[in-house]
Amino acid sequence: MAKDPGQTEKATPKRRQKAREEGSSPRSSDFDGAILLWGTFFLLLGVGGATLALLTRQVIHFLELAKPGALSDAGLMTLVGEVVEILGRLLLPFLGLNLAVSLTSGFAQRGFSFSAKPLQPKFDRLNPANGFKRIFAIRSVVELVKSLAKFAILASVAYLVLAPRIPILLTTMKLPLGQALQIFQSALFALYRNVMLAMLVLALADFAWQRQSFEKSIRMSKQEIKDEAKDADGSPEVKGRQRAIMMASARRRMLAEVPKATVVVTNPTHVAIALRYDEKTSAPICVAKGLDHLALKIRERAKETGVPILERPELARALYRSVDLNEPIPRDLYQAVAQVLAFVYRLRGAA
Repeated sequence: MAKDPGQTEKATPKRRQKAREEGSSPRSSDFDGAILLWGTFFLLLGVGGATLALLTRQVIHFLELAKPGALSDAGLMTLVGEVVEILGRLLLPFLGLNLAVSLTSGFAQRGFSFSAKPLQPKFDRLNPANGFKRIFAIRSVVELVKSLAKFAILASVAYLVLAPRIPILLTTMKLPLGQALQIFQSALFALYRNVMLAMLVLALADFAWQRQSFEKSIRMSKQEIKDEAKDADGSPEVKGRQRAIMMASARRRMLAEVPKATVVVTNPTHVAIALRYDEKTSAPICVAKGLDHLALKIRERAKETGVPILERPELARALYRSVDLNEPIPRDLYQAVAQVLAFVYRLRGAA
């Protein structure tokens, strides 16, 4: 369940990654057990005959060694070595299967992840009060009910398999040993198969429930999502400060270009456009533009450096709307700007 009624949003990738690092991820122990049972079943089908034959030979061998005088002190170490070897040959396939199935099942449910956080000691777990809370928590009650329900289902499956065979099994005491073993083997196979099928169904249902519970446990509130996005992108205050610094730097660079301008066209106080034109440019280029306070700064800088300032309201507004910094003016303003430049050149000639 969600930790808070307000946590109604799905977890973000960052929240999921944090949960994985803390060792929290959906995993069903019933699924692991069911897969292990099926793996053991197929392994027994594959190597069960060879394993039984090997065990039979070794039992006969050890019985022969148990005869008086058959085992000397010098052969005791040999016997120990044979016992270890036989146990290894009998158990290693099943131990290897357990390891492979555990790794495969864990990877299938959780993916590959390694975290040392779950191994770190948590002293609050030593608190008896917290232990009692965990015992009587809703989740513990749910797990108890689940365990009882699974036991009842598996017991019912076992009863449905064995109940029709009980009369036949009771008659095996009057049958030859070989025939009786076949009947017991058939009943045991049916029991094992049906119980495994039931466990697999229960494991899939448990895994779906565990996954749903995990998704609910990592849900986030809308405020938590906003805070996470803010941490990822930076707070609005910091971003605003960064934008202000960048704009101030851009204004300084732009004002540094005003002394290189040929003329400044104004509106006369609200708009200012600084244009540069020489033999190296095919058309006049806007080197500075601004409104209100910035326009005042451009005019002041032009006065300080002796750049001509002309009041042309219509042209100033048109230039401000249509031209960007360090870009040539549009063709439809060539004639109007040419008149301004001609006037500036006449002033310079007169001077």
